[in-house]
Amino acid sequence: MPSPGDDKAGLQPSAEPKKDTKLGLISGVYIPVCLNIMSILMFLRFGLILGQVGFMGILGLLITAYCVDLLTTLSLSAIASNGEVKGGGAYYLISRSLGPEFGGSIGILFFLAQALNTAMNVVGLIDCIRLNVGPGFPEGYWAGYGLQTAALLICTGLCLLGSATFSKASNALLVILSLAVISIPVSAVFKAPFQDDDTGVVFTGFSLHTLATNFLPRAGTSEYNGLSTFRDLFGILFPATSGIFAGASMSGDLKDPSRSIPSGTLWAMLTTFIVYFIVVLSMAASTTHESFLANANVIPLTNLSPPIILAGECAVTFFSALMGIIGSAKLFQALAKDKLLPGLAIFGRGTKKADEPILAIFLTYLIAQVALLADLNQIATFISMGYQMTFFVMNLACFLLKIGSAPNFRPGFKFFNWQTALVGSLLSAAAMFFIDETYASIAICVLVLIFLLIHYLCPPKRWGDVSQNLIYHQVRKYLLRLKPEHIKFWRPHIILLINNPRRQARLIQFCNSMKKGSLYILGHVIVSDDFSTGVHEARLQQQAWTRYISEFSRIKAFVQLTMSPSITWGIRNLILSAGLGGMRPNIAVLGFYNMDDLRKSGSSCVIPEIPASPADKMRRPRKAEDKAPMTQRRRGDTSARLLEGVLPTDAMRTEDMMSPTEYMIMLEDLALKYRLNVAVAHGFDKLESPRKDGGNAKRYVDLWPIQMSAEVSSDGKNVMTTNFDTYTLILQLGHILQSVRTWKRAFALRVMVFVEYESEVEEERARVTALLEKLRIDAQVLVFWLASGHLNTYELIVNGHTDDIDTEIIVSDALKDEDWWESLQSFRGQAEQMSASQEMTQITQIVGAAAGRADLNGDNGFDRRRSSVVELANVLKKPDITMLSRLGVNPGIHTHHLGDDVFQEEPSDDEWSTESELSDAGDGFDFGVDMSEKHPVNKSHSGSHSRHHSRQGSQFSTFGQGDVSLSIPELVESYKQDSHAGEPEAGSTYSTQGVSLSFNDLPCRAQHLILNELMRQHSKETAVLMSTLPIPSEGTCLDEAESIQYLSDIEVLCNELPPILMILSNNMTVTVSL
Repeated sequence: MPSPGDDKAGLQPSAEPKKDTKLGLISGVYIPVCLNIMSILMFLRFGLILGQVGFMGILGLLITAYCVDLLTTLSLSAIASNGEVKGGGAYYLISRSLGPEFGGSIGILFFLAQALNTAMNVVGLIDCIRLNVGPGFPEGYWAGYGLQTAALLICTGLCLLGSATFSKASNALLVILSLAVISIPVSAVFKAPFQDDDTGVVFTGFSLHTLATNFLPRAGTSEYNGLSTFRDLFGILFPATSGIFAGASMSGDLKDPSRSIPSGTLWAMLTTFIVYFIVVLSMAASTTHESFLANANVIPLTNLSPPIILAGECAVTFFSALMGIIGSAKLFQALAKDKLLPGLAIFGRGTKKADEPILAIFLTYLIAQVALLADLNQIATFISMGYQMTFFVMNLACFLLKIGSAPNFRPGFKFFNWQTALVGSLLSAAAMFFIDETYASIAICVLVLIFLLIHYLCPPKRWGDVSQNLIYHQVRKYLLRLKPEHIKFWRPHIILLINNPRRQARLIQFCNSMKKGSLYILGHVIVSDDFSTGVHEARLQQQAWTRYISEFSRIKAFVQLTMSPSITWGIRNLILSAGLGGMRPNIAVLGFYNMDDLRKSGSSCVIPEIPASPADKMRRPRKAEDKAPMTQRRRGDTSARLLEGVLPTDAMRTEDMMSPTEYMIMLEDLALKYRLNVAVAHGFDKLESPRKDGGNAKRYVDLWPIQMSAEVSSDGKNVMTTNFDTYTLILQLGHILQSVRTWKRAFALRVMVFVEYESEVEEERARVTALLEKLRIDAQVLVFWLASGHLNTYELIVNGHTDDIDTEIIVSDALKDEDWWESLQSFRGQAEQMSASQEMTQITQIVGAAAGRADLNGDNGFDRRRSSVVELANVLKKPDITMLSRLGVNPGIHTHHLGDDVFQEEPSDDEWSTESELSDAGDGFDFGVDMSEKHPVNKSHSGSHSRHHSRQGSQFSTFGQGDVSLSIPELVESYKQDSHAGEPEAGSTYSTQGVSLSFNDLPCRAQHLILNELMRQHSKETAVLMSTLPIPSEGTCLDEAESIQYLSDIEVLCNELPPILMILSNNMTVTVSL
């Protein structure tokens, strides 16, 4: 604690004393520590403790207390000799080592302990006067309280006048105290024995017999209750040994604190221990046991000169009381200047001349005044708690600094290691609970409360703290031990590729919710050919991104920046370098390409417009950026709150728009080459974030796990491959999002699947429900059938008729450049005048043209399928997207239902890991069952009463983007059987129903139109959708027109939908194994 000489102590440069007023080891550390350790308790309580536990008992208590003090002093010396020490004492040392939370909380507790120490010394001062004055002293509790208040006011008044004068008297006070202490052993040797029946004191002089009677505790007496007695007495005794921080509190006034604090404190401890030992030995060898219990004022009654003892008692109490007031006020002033808690800054003000903490002195007085209501023993116990807690944290700081192996922690004080700090921490904590477990628990609760207040209310401080060093040490160690992720513990490690944080603020917040305690990286590429300017820009952006994350968005994410001459190579470098050790992203999230900006750019390529009815085109704004601003934000909407203010990233340079081919290069690199799980986000600027009060307009999170599958043939057998890993990843991410408390409270989870015909609905519902049960996912299951008659686009495209004019316009607008659609329209106009064989020939030509092949039944087409499958079977256990794409087999959207063998064959435990999935199982496409045998399915739709055999997913295969392949011989055979069965019923609308198309036969753009209408119908109240990302053919990025066509097809799928996250999986993410 600061001594009276700490008149300039503080953290402000202006408040530090001049060099010629700096104190040395003796005057700055040794004398203050000696005066602070030697407490009034030596005069008032040592006799009582001797009487209850004897000479060996009090010596054991002293040794225990000094062991705690010694170990703490070693830690104190290590921190003090590890660099330049400024004013602030123990608070400064702890706060700059452990950080503001620990430093501030311990500083406040230490301040309270020093204020209570002031009250204890004032109480002791009045008790000494009362015991020496005798009968003439006023009797009664309130009379004593009034005198104590008067003494406290006098001490406070002297501190308000300034501590400089009092500091000059410290040497004189030490002389008086030294004479009083020396007189105790001198009196024991030279004073004649006597017995005073009035006071109950029997003085024998120095006698070995008397020492023997006082040597051990007297068991069986009412004064000694075993361990409980030691516990009570240790709490009273400890404050008489705990003033070791007095020298450290003088740190701002010392010439060389790094040398003076260790040496001065240790020498002062040795001196005071010798003094205490001599005093205790003199008392135990000269006064009887009964005398200690009968009278607490034994020392002056057995002294050659009682006035010297009274002078010494007054000197130590007067000194300690003044030092307690000014020391604790200086400490609180330093704490207030650091602005750790709101409202404390006013106490940091001082006088202009000497920076005296006037307001902090008044606060100390008020605390001490309240403490006067307690008795001396209670005050001493409270002080013990405060000091023990400070000692514990001081030792803990050094222990953590040492085991953290920070290179810059190399203290000049060599008699220290992590073992001494650890033992010091344990002894301090044990001593707290040994004294009183109730008070210890209260002290810990107060510490935790203050810690949390500072943690949440204190602005960031650039002090550095040991927790960062410890975290670094542990993170490095465990990152090295982190192995490739086992599928049982799979979690989404997300890297979000982002350019403009303001435009994608809602997507950033959404991914933060979806990560669910996992790795989250915000990746950004700086395009620059000049390294010098690029590095400068990277530093500025790193600072802006860090502030955006920590101070504005409050998300838990890392920032990864990279610089490259081109955006494509920048993204490649970003993906390859992201993460560290076993923590690497396994899902790349990117926003969908801005087609509106592309249309404005004046590209030479034809860019299809979004299909819309005339009424919708009139209502639609001219451009996406011209849309009206969103309505007033709802309470609790973090993204809207961010967008209302100025963000640190607003001044950041944003990169130019990517070209369609660059975007497709990025997508193909991620999905087909790097084999990362990919998610493309569309429409997240309209995302409705969950409100804390649950009052969202939207009600659901919808999962549309659309199957992508392809049929391949080998050895005369047809085998279906499906993207089951993507299917389950959608379910997995939906469940993870739903497990976030705010999302679960605001939205319900639904799984939406579809089949083509009504006869398949219940069977598919049962399969999906069983799958969800196996995956332990709680969600509502809804199954829709496309041929219900409620989808106008389906009726028009598949059956050739609809009553809705707007749908005809939309479909015609969307498919106007599709040759197969024009041919199909033309065919349907002529089909009534054709025979069955002519119809089939025409169908073959139409589909062949759509697939880009002249003859699907010819050798070329069959050989292509067969060779692909044979090569695939020889390479992988199950095919992957890249291999399928290279072999010309591109999976498409199909209504083929889930297989019955889902999760029936689990790999062994040794095979389960993400790493093995990437290397052995590719992109998660599973070979299904043998599809050679065809099973007819009843097909019915609105407006038709005829029954037809459906061509399931087993009867087709998709080759390339938009390619369709039909099993023509089986189609003809099926048609012949239907023709022989009889003519269509009278209710039939179309003469071509016998050979009408299936949803599985359609090119992707037509399928997207149908699915878009289906989703818009059933997800009107949905906050966000998750669905399957259609897989691009490898090499699409090489042609700008094909890139634009792919993006346009995706745009058709997402048109006017709620925010949708389209997902493509490249590895297994779920398991039902234990």
